[in-house]
Amino acid sequence: MKILVVSKDNIWTRKLVHLLYKEEYDCTYTSICSKELIDNINPDWVFFFHWSDIVSKEIYNKYKCVVIHTGKLPKDRGGSPLQNQILNGITYTRVNAIEMKKQVDSGAIYHSIPLTLQGNITDIWLSIASITHKLINYCVKINPKPIPQKGIPQIYKRIKNNQLKFDSTKDLSYIYNQIRMVDDDSYPNPYLEIGEYKIEFNRAKISNNSIIADVKITKK
Repeated sequence: MKILVVSKDNIWTRKLVHLLYKEEYDCTYTSICSKELIDNINPDWVFFFHWSDIVSKEIYNKYKCVVIHTGKLPKDRGGSPLQNQILNGITYTRVNAIEMKKQVDSGAIYHSIPLTLQGNITDIWLSIASITHKLINYCVKINPKPIPQKGIPQIYKRIKNNQLKFDSTKDLSYIYNQIRMVDDDSYPNPYLEIGEYKIEFNRAKISNNSIIADVKITKK
């Protein structure tokens, strides 16, 4: 059995690939998605892990392409699903292996496993990597028939601005969630702008009704 994993290069992708390389099947990893490359490998399965770019229909019409998506489908579709769920105060969700279709995140579900959204984004993604290893094993070894999604979809908009927002009607977790949802070197730091200065935050934790974080101050 030959599988291909397509994903951005980061520590959670490397964890997933490390787990998969221990398996009995032939696994190849790439951070570049092109039909020429995939044709050359000719995999039985193509799994898209941490991937947000549009994939050519010539690829998913020819190969068995599976998207790893975190959310309670058909809700939680769309951009920045992890960040949007964290902002909405969701603490438990699911990691899904779904068919790749033209309409984003609309494919039938091969398998789904629960996930906690506690911790910072690094902790969450490392947990997703471990769960994805289980999802891939299930798909490859069982070859399940995917089950169509049922219900009314909810489409998130991609979060493009990490500037912190404040709301006096909410508690400190509202601010903390905005920091922890991107608290990794793979994401731009959350920040505030005060006059000519930009204040960035990372390595945040919440304790005793306070947020403690590393701060970087630069002049714009």
